[in-house]
Amino acid sequence: MVTKRQLGIVVIALGLLVALGTIAVDFVGAGRWGGFGPLQRIGIGFSLAAIAVGCVLVRLGDRPA
Repeated sequence: MVTKRQLGIVVIALGLLVALGTIAVDFVGAGRWGGFGPLQRIGIGFSLAAIAVGCVLVRLGDRPA
């Protein structure tokens, strides 16, 4: 059975992957603009929200999800 802590760790990991992927796209140079575009800001916003939700789930402990 999956606990809230395990689910939180997975959500945090996915949020970090999205954030790093969004930043990596800028370094690779994909897209026409320099700097962060609106979709990158949305991606960072969603990843920060996912990390926050994951932190809450981790704090809830070993109860079943």
